[in-house]
Amino acid sequence: MSSQKFIEPVALDQLLKKPHQFFQNRAAPKFGHEFLPYYSFNKGFLNLNNGSFGALPIVITEACNELTAWQEDNTDYYYRIGFIPPLIGVREQIARFVGATDVDEIVMAANTSTGMGLVLRNFLWQSGDIIIRFNTTYGTVYKTIQYIHDTNPDVEISQYELLFPTTREAILEGWQRHIHNVKRNAPKGSKIVAVVDSIVANPGASMPWKEMVRICKDAGVWAVVDGAHSVGQEPLDLAASGADFFVSSAHKWLNAKRGCAFIWFSKRSREIMLTTIPTSASYVSPGPDRPETNIISQFQYNGTIDYTPYLSVHYALQWREWIGGESAIHKYCNNLAREGGRRLAKIMDTQVMDPDGEFTLAMVNVVLPFPKDFSSSYDAAVASALTNKLLAQNMFAVTFYHRELWWTRVSAQIWNELSDFEILGNAFVSICGQIVIEHQNANIPPDSKAKSFHSYLDHPFRGAVACDPNDGLDCPRPVTATTVVPVGYHTHLASIRP
Repeated sequence: MSSQKFIEPVALDQLLKKPHQFFQNRAAPKFGHEFLPYYSFNKGFLNLNNGSFGALPIVITEACNELTAWQEDNTDYYYRIGFIPPLIGVREQIARFVGATDVDEIVMAANTSTGMGLVLRNFLWQSGDIIIRFNTTYGTVYKTIQYIHDTNPDVEISQYELLFPTTREAILEGWQRHIHNVKRNAPKGSKIVAVVDSIVANPGASMPWKEMVRICKDAGVWAVVDGAHSVGQEPLDLAASGADFFVSSAHKWLNAKRGCAFIWFSKRSREIMLTTIPTSASYVSPGPDRPETNIISQFQYNGTIDYTPYLSVHYALQWREWIGGESAIHKYCNNLAREGGRRLAKIMDTQVMDPDGEFTLAMVNVVLPFPKDFSSSYDAAVASALTNKLLAQNMFAVTFYHRELWWTRVSAQIWNELSDFEILGNAFVSICGQIVIEHQNANIPPDSKAKSFHSYLDHPFRGAVACDPNDGLDCPRPVTATTVVPVGYHTHLASIRP
């Protein structure tokens, strides 16, 4: 008998004892400010922007540190054996959580932009094919579609205009007409792929995406859902949704470590997925020896990465159960977003985009208190000033431009309370007043302003960009379109970040 010994795979709960003990040995606090000590925020930082990047509870940060140490203990073991069983386990957990029918409907990606780009680039585009996007499609996805058209000029782009305020009924009626018109005018035999947001990033609005997917399927249109903000913010039953693909970020609302996202695909849609990006060494060229698809094994390893963010989902789900479970989390955040939006609008003497709450989950959109004539056209210098001045006051909420108005998108999370919205509202009143005065005194050249937000998105260097070396305390300095200048904490694209 052989005396050879084999190294057995280790389950995460066997590997790391501390997180398990944490969840077993103490009761969770009440939602609100009592949760602030459980996060690593700087003292006094007012975080009303969970939607962009999420926030990692300290217990999960510590678990991730241990996972990184495990990786360094024996890197050959980790990358050849160790990470594989836990990663499959995480995919199984996600599959159950989002209503997939099989673990092999789930693969991991670094973020939703990566996942959406990967899905769209796997379609074999041909002359006459059509991609449908929205004016509100997230910037990286919007530009991925543009890139596909630029490199395949015979692939057409059809754009659906979505303007808020609106109603769900109006969206569905317009979507039905748009799909019908695209289908009617499409060349025979062409494929049509619609990119649909489950929750729009800006404005932060929950869409009737399941109904929109059904309209697509009834018309024979592929439905690729950008669900970046969905997992952890709304219940999901993806197998029953009818979508072909659904991509969502677990580091936003599910409390996993950045960057962590998943791609879900139906059995039919998996045939589309021929390669990862970068292409894995397990890729097989077309031919008689090629399996129906080996995309799962390709995703398992296609180059050296840190699997810690993916594995952190295991602890994120434990955290969410410990703090009260999905229903309690959703109820608190949704109610706070609605009530906080109303309070914010009252303080700023403006209005909520969605007063009836039909588009509001845990993000709410409120008009900023700028004079009407000031908001008549988009100006990137204003976006830069808003970003800098909020950060200078140790707080943040997203600001964006839509329908000739400046808005803020405010996220409600379990560490927030209504008083946070009041602090933000008073800050915006002061900040917006400062910006109006500074803008009037800056003598900004007319040719340095973008004519609209969409012209800025298409040609960002034509927008006015600004550099404020004093953390938002100085007047933004406009520059011409030929000069690339950083804007405070971010780049000149700060205004279209998530």
